[in-house]
Amino acid sequence: MALPRGAGALSERVGFYRLQKTKDLMGGYTEAETLIGAAYAQVNVTQARDNVIADQTRELRTHEIIIRPGAAQVQQGDIAVWRGCRLVVKTTRPVANWLILDCVTEVR
Repeated sequence: MALPRGAGALSERVGFYRLQKTKDLMGGYTEAETLIGAAYAQVNVTQARDNVIADQTRELRTHEIIIRPGAAQVQQGDIAVWRGCRLVVKTTRPVANWLILDCVTEVR
């Protein structure tokens, strides 16, 4: 993990979406994506494969997105869209003056 040296290193534009569930008339839910914000970021591709340990599939982070804290109100389960790739945010970690988002590629 290489932290950015300054705001100039945040060269990628990333949009963040959240799934909103609303009740429908049949007793179920409908899901809609809502744009919650966009921010300039540094995106690192860390791992591009799944791992199997003890016959159980384990999710590994495939991307790491670094943004400024407060640039977007991102939480676990949100979707980051970067260069047409949809990434699911698994964890958020504040480190120094940055917010690091550990993401995996969305599987539909």
